[in-house]
Amino acid sequence: MSRILLVDDAAALAELFGRAIERQGGHHVDVVVALADVPAQIDGTEPYDLALVDLSFPQEPGSGLDALVHISRSCPSTRLAIITQGDEWVASLLRDAWELLPISTVISKSAPIDYQMAAIDAVLAHGSAPPDPAIQPLLPDRRRSLRSAERFARLVQHAGHSKLWSALHDLPEPTYKSMADRTGLKLNTLKNYRAQLIDELKLHGLNDPTLRDMHLFAVRCWAFLEPFVRNVSRPS
Repeated sequence: MSRILLVDDAAALAELFGRAIERQGGHHVDVVVALADVPAQIDGTEPYDLALVDLSFPQEPGSGLDALVHISRSCPSTRLAIITQGDEWVASLLRDAWELLPISTVISKSAPIDYQMAAIDAVLAHGSAPPDPAIQPLLPDRRRSLRSAERFARLVQHAGHSKLWSALHDLPEPTYKSMADRTGLKLNTLKNYRAQLIDELKLHGLNDPTLRDMHLFAVRCWAFLEPFVRNVSRPS
């Protein structure tokens, strides 16, 4: 019997889906409906064989990407899969997860239960399954080999970059003036820091991004940025 963690904020539907997986696949399923409960569910316990995570948590200050990152770091042996409705607004999250994490498959919530079970069983037996054809158009044609979690270090090269990203993350509508007020840095200094990162940001699909674009990226990928932001801002 495999142990599966299902992370989805649609509580009633998640419980029904979890019971269906148990009934048809003979697996044990634990359901978590809040991102904040994921660490307590997995830390200090026997690793799950598979974590099946939704991306959309509109009522929370985070996304399923944050849960996937935590599970990947805490339980490297747990296979990761995404289950999603595949709405266009999660496309960026989906691409980030697909390129930055070892995602075994992506399953559509609208797929028949037999298809969903076949994908789950394939991941458990073989380590991966083809992404659902309904979701495939949202995925990149290929994973960019240069893009990795470790490479986020190049976006936070010193304490000034740390202040820049912290302000971009925290301010909902960042401007150079509001960022200067938040960080204590001069306007031209902030502009220079942004210019230093332009080439590296292209790897993440940001071509000459606005501050709003960088804010959305910082919020979406904070789980990857935050360790480097914290490290370089720590007093030596």
